[in-house]
Amino acid sequence: MNAGGGRGGDELLRLLVLTGGHKIDAPAFEGMIDRLAAERSWLVAHARQPLGQRWLAPSARDHFDAVLLYDIPGLELQRGDVPRPVVPDARTVDDVADLLDAGIGVVALHHALAGWPVWPGWAEALGGRFHYRPARLRGRDWPDSGYYHGRFRAEVVDAAHPVCAGVTGLELTDELYQAPVFEDDVHPLLSLTEVPPPDQYASSLDAVLQRPQRADYAHPPASALLGWTTVAGRSPVVTLLPGDGGHTFAEPAFARLLGNAVDWVASEQARAAAAAGPRPVDRTLEPTVVPVDVAG
Repeated sequence: MNAGGGRGGDELLRLLVLTGGHKIDAPAFEGMIDRLAAERSWLVAHARQPLGQRWLAPSARDHFDAVLLYDIPGLELQRGDVPRPVVPDARTVDDVADLLDAGIGVVALHHALAGWPVWPGWAEALGGRFHYRPARLRGRDWPDSGYYHGRFRAEVVDAAHPVCAGVTGLELTDELYQAPVFEDDVHPLLSLTEVPPPDQYASSLDAVLQRPQRADYAHPPASALLGWTTVAGRSPVVTLLPGDGGHTFAEPAFARLLGNAVDWVASEQARAAAAAGPRPVDRTLEPTVVPVDVAG
């Protein structure tokens, strides 16, 4: 079976899961994936970055039908050090862009929004970007992104969409992002019922550097969107922003949402719709490093 051609009715869905680049609650995450695989007839392969990137090459592409990204490629992230973007080589960019042009479905979860920060086309593919350090995106200078830990509620925006089937809303204790989301270019699925005030978000750069939060830290207000669909190349893409840890992975409504997302991006319906309205993947890199004041 060719991965680019979709699945037959009784075939297992072959899912590639990528992690790495960020600490995760592996037992909780993998437990959720195992439960979903048993319920939904998935065959799961789990690879970790940076070696996991090899699975996106053409030689491996026929072995899976969809990709679940729970990783941060292209960024060296270590507590106490300034986050350092890594410029991908041309082959890596071509491998990922060619995969999207081939129509393989992608689900991006939580911190995957921070991947490949020097590749604007990747932000366009996912529908936004989380910045661990100041950066430039769509011709605008952005401060490092903010984060908020707490309890929140989200409502389904498009109840008729297959990703939202059986999900009436979410109530989670998780991490919210204050980061650019391309609201005008994505199809909304899930939205916060109330966005925390901007002063409730903390600086991600200060947290990584393990320094006191700056009193003057400021960021444009956070988007209310927590989940959306878009198209990259000929691939259907779903981005879901919750997913910080075990509390969320144990929540049945979230697991259902994620399971629906994987099933949908691998479906003939989603792939046909994406192929009918393709969005070219920009392969241009912008490896400009914005200086960081380590002293704060």
